[in-house]
Amino acid sequence: MRRTVKVPGSCGEFVQGFFRGAPILITCPIEKFTTVTISDEFNGVAGLGEKSLAMLRKLHLPKNLGVRLTTELPRGKGMASSSADLAALAKAADFDLSAEKISEMASSIEPTDGTFFSGVVAMNPVTGKLIKNIRVAEKYAVAIFDYGGEIDTLKFNRRSNFQISSLDENLNLEMVEKSALANQEILYKPNLREIISFAKKIGAVTVNVAHSGTVIGIFFHAGDLNIDAKIAEIAARFDFVKFMMKTRLIDGGFYAEI
Repeated sequence: MRRTVKVPGSCGEFVQGFFRGAPILITCPIEKFTTVTISDEFNGVAGLGEKSLAMLRKLHLPKNLGVRLTTELPRGKGMASSSADLAALAKAADFDLSAEKISEMASSIEPTDGTFFSGVVAMNPVTGKLIKNIRVAEKYAVAIFDYGGEIDTLKFNRRSNFQISSLDENLNLEMVEKSALANQEILYKPNLREIISFAKKIGAVTVNVAHSGTVIGIFFHAGDLNIDAKIAEIAARFDFVKFMMKTRLIDGGFYAEI
């Protein structure tokens, strides 16, 4: 027996704050994954951190099954590495578990990011409850830049004070930038307003942040043939942020191999 599940991480959050008095975030899943394999072909547990070990205890796996976790997601950057770990582990352990149930389990361990829900969604990170599916115009290319260091995501998690007055079914790009700038009062990112202005001047669609992390995402139309040159322009002009990777927005969900 062998089951493998992949769950995407994120480039921060499109939006984070409060809606009707409750915490909310809009997910931003990217093409970078945590992968968990559970099998009777090997023994023991490898690659699990403290939070994923807490999830493992909830799952009560048979002792003859081994667990292996690998990830493409750096820790402490606000890229949903822990949420992806927890969700991939739970789904690999039991394919019958729904995203809603896994979200409830994960949020009992820490506030969670719902990149394992299908598509892009608005959700409550504290309760794990799905609020609404969000339509996004296209699968944007994403250039991720990093301010450096690591953030204790539990300390900063879900503290944004951005108030959302209405929640449309389509992603509001203006709201993405407003949420990023509102978060400056919570976790300051130097020259963020200037980066947003310059990036949009050279053709970026929008800019988001990890509200409890160190990264920002600069979004371009997927068909833009000059993305690499534009990334180089941004990196040269704002040399205090480091270009981390180029990826793309994808649908969230479970990517399973049986």
